[in-house]
Amino acid sequence: MNTLFIRADATSQIGSGHVMRCIALAQAWQDQGGRVTFISHCDSDTLRIRIIGEGFNLVSIEKPHPHPSDLTLTLSCINPETTGPNTGAWLVLDGYHFTPDYQKAIKDAGIRLLIIDDMNHLPYYHADIILNQNIHATDLKYNCDPNTKLLLGPKYVLLRREFLKYRDFKREIPDKARKILVTMGGADPDNVTLKVIQALNLLNDSELEVKVVIGPSNPHMESIKKELSLSPFSFQLLPSVDNMADLMAWADLAITAGGSTCWELAYMGVPSIFIVLAKNQVPLAEKLSNHRRVLNLGWHVNVTPFEIVAAVTEVIGRKEICAEKVENALKMVDGKGTKRILSCLEEKIMLRPVQKEDCELIWMWSNDEGTRKASFFEVFIPWEEHVEWFNSRIADQNHYFYIITDSQEKPIGQIRFSVKSDNAVVSFSIAPEFRGFGIGTKALKLGTQKLFQESNVNAIIAFVRVDNQVSLKVFQKAGFVVEEELYLHGKKSYKLCLYRGNEYETNKDRQ
Repeated sequence: MNTLFIRADATSQIGSGHVMRCIALAQAWQDQGGRVTFISHCDSDTLRIRIIGEGFNLVSIEKPHPHPSDLTLTLSCINPETTGPNTGAWLVLDGYHFTPDYQKAIKDAGIRLLIIDDMNHLPYYHADIILNQNIHATDLKYNCDPNTKLLLGPKYVLLRREFLKYRDFKREIPDKARKILVTMGGADPDNVTLKVIQALNLLNDSELEVKVVIGPSNPHMESIKKELSLSPFSFQLLPSVDNMADLMAWADLAITAGGSTCWELAYMGVPSIFIVLAKNQVPLAEKLSNHRRVLNLGWHVNVTPFEIVAAVTEVIGRKEICAEKVENALKMVDGKGTKRILSCLEEKIMLRPVQKEDCELIWMWSNDEGTRKASFFEVFIPWEEHVEWFNSRIADQNHYFYIITDSQEKPIGQIRFSVKSDNAVVSFSIAPEFRGFGIGTKALKLGTQKLFQESNVNAIIAFVRVDNQVSLKVFQKAGFVVEEELYLHGKKSYKLCLYRGNEYETNKDRQ
C-alpha cells in the first residue's frame, strides 16, 4: 500500500478531535501494511508524541491555511517521484478551514483526496470521496464533483484500535449509576468541564465515582483541580489519556460534549448526557436526542449547573432510562466503519492483456537488479533474446500474459501463466518503484481467480527459491501452499500450489 497522507490540525481552539479520528483511519491503514504521514499544525506536545508513538511520520505546519506556505509544504510532502502525482497517493483533509481552492489545488496535482466533513459548510467540494460519519449526514446535499463518492452516516464511524477490542463487550446496567465519566473534548476553551464538576458537587453524593478527562489542549487544569478538591465523592483527574475505551467500559454514565466522542460512547453503550460546545455539534446532538439515544442539554452557555444536576438525577436512579439509551446507542455503530472506508481507499489493480508495445518495458523490468537476484537465471538478458522470447509468448495460446495496472491504467508489473493440460505455472514481477505495497499479493489473487474462471486449469504451480523469503510470503498470502522442496536449475527451491476452489477463499475479501 502507498503512504496515506493526513492533513489535520489540533489547537486549543479547535481541539484534538480532527486528529484523533484521523488516527483511527491511520491505524487501519497501517494494519494493512501501509505507511502514514501526518501533516499537522499541532500545538500539543502530548498529541505530537502520540502520533509519532503510533509509528506515523509527522510533518509540522507552522502557519496553517489560508497562509500559502501550508499548501506548498503539503504538496511537497507528497513526493512526485515516488507517490504522486497520478500514482495513487491519497491525502485526507480533516478541518473546516480547507477551502475549495485548497482542495482544487490538491486535485490538480493529481492527488486523490478524501475529505472528512461534518457540516457541508462549503459552497463546493473538490474530492474523490467525502466522508461524513454523522447521523444527520444523509440529509445533507453536497455540491461536489460529479464522480465524488459520498460515505454518509454512522456506518462509517472511525474507531481507534482501543475501541475495537471491545467488540464483544456486554454492558451491565446497575440499579444506580455511580461511575460517571466527564469528557468535554480535547480543548474545552470555555471550561465547561468546571461547570459540570460544580454541578456534581451540588449533588453532594459521596457514593459517586467520577473520572474527569481533559484533553491535551485544555488550558484550565488549575481551576478544575481546585473545584475537584471540594468534591464529596472520589475522583480522578486524567489529562491526555490513551485508554479512553477502558474508561468508557468502566463508566455507568458519561457527561460529554457533542463531538466525535459520541460515536465512541455509542459503540461502548454508555448512557450519555450531551452539552453542546460548538455550532457544528448542534445538529448531531439534536438528532441523537430525537432518536432517544442521548439526553441533550443544549448550548453550553445556556446550561446551568442546576440543570446538569436535574439531568444527572433523572438518569442515575432510573435503570430503565439507562437501558433504553444503551440499546438505542448500540444500534448506531457496528465498529466496521474504518474497514468500509479502507475498501474505498485501497488501491485497485487491474489486469490487461500484454501488447507488443509492452516488450521494452518488460525487458527493463526483467533486467532490474532485484528481479535478476530473485530469478533462477541471474545473468543479464540481451535485448534480442528477450524479443524472441516475448514474441513466442504472446503467440502461444497456452500462455496467459497480463500487464498489471493501477486504477489509472499505469503499468506497474506483469503476471503470466503457462498452461499445460490442467496445470499452469505462474510467474510475476512488480516494477521496482511499486514494490513493498502489497501489489504482488493482490495481482496473484486477481490473476489466479481470472485464470480459474477462463480456463480448465485445476492447479496453479509456483517455484520460488528457498532464499527468496519475500516472494515466498507473497505467494502464501495469496493462498499458495508449499508442497515440496526440490532443486530447480541447480537452486534449492519450493514448489507451491493453489488448487481450484481455494482461490475463492483467498479472494473473498474482494467481494
